[in-house]
Amino acid sequence: MATMHCTSRALLTGAFGSAFHRSSTLPPSFLIPCLATKSPASPFSTSPSSNARKDGNPSRGVSALHHTGPGKRQKLRSITPSQLPQPVRDPERRTAIVTDPDHGLWGFFNKERTSMPTPMDLVNHGRGWKTQELRGKDWEDLHRLWWVCVKEVNRLETFLGEKRRVGSMFGDFEAEGRMKVIYATQKAIREVLTQRFYAWENARVAAMDDVEVNLYADPEKGEQAYVPREEPEQLEADANEGTLLYSPPPPEGMNRGPEVRI
Repeated sequence: MATMHCTSRALLTGAFGSAFHRSSTLPPSFLIPCLATKSPASPFSTSPSSNARKDGNPSRGVSALHHTGPGKRQKLRSITPSQLPQPVRDPERRTAIVTDPDHGLWGFFNKERTSMPTPMDLVNHGRGWKTQELRGKDWEDLHRLWWVCVKEVNRLETFLGEKRRVGSMFGDFEAEGRMKVIYATQKAIREVLTQRFYAWENARVAAMDDVEVNLYADPEKGEQAYVPREEPEQLEADANEGTLLYSPPPPEGMNRGPEVRI
C-alpha cells in the first residue's frame, strides 16, 4: 500500500474529519432578507389576473346584444324592471317595416325589385349609343344618359355581389355582355364631350385674334361681345394676278377710276 504524502493527508483530514459549523453553511447575513421573501416575477400569460382591480362601474356587463340585464346589485333609478321593454322574439308578432316605394336604394335593383334577375332579364337590352347619335344631344341629355348608365352598372354590381354570396353558377356571361354595352355608351359620351371641348377651345383661341370679338364683354352691363368694324371687309380672291381689293363705289358725279390690282 502506497503511503500518502503527509501534506495531502493533513489536508484531507482537515476537510472531512472536522465537524461542519453552522456559520459555514449559511449565506452571509446581508443576503438573508432577499432570500427570505419571494421575488416578484412576471407571469407568462399576458391576460390580466382574476384578482385585478375593478373600475367601479355599476353598469359593467350590461349588454343588449348578449341579453345580459342588470345584476343583482344594480338598481335602476329612473324606471322599474317591470317597465323595461321586452324583445319580441316571435316573427309573427313583430311590426311590419314600412319602406318608401320611391326610396333611392331601390335604384340598385331591377323593376321587379329582385336581387337575382334571370338570365333572360339580363340579355333583354338594346345596343349602345354611337358617337354620331350623341353629337346631336345637348348637355342635359348627355348628363341624364350618363347617370342612367351609372344606375345600370349599380344594378349589375348588386346582382354579381348577391350571386357570389349565395354561390349561384349562372348569369356571368349575360352580365358581362350587358356591362360591355353600358361601357361603350359611356365611352361615346366622353368622346363627344371631349370633341366639344376642343372645338370650344379652338374657337376661343381664334376669337382672341379677332378684333371684332370682345371676350371680356359683360352682357349684364350692356356690352356687346361682337362689334363689327365700320370699314368694309377685304375680300380675298385666290387668283393668279393677286388679291382683289374691294373699294366702295365713288360718289355721284365723279368718274370711277380703274380697278386697283396688286
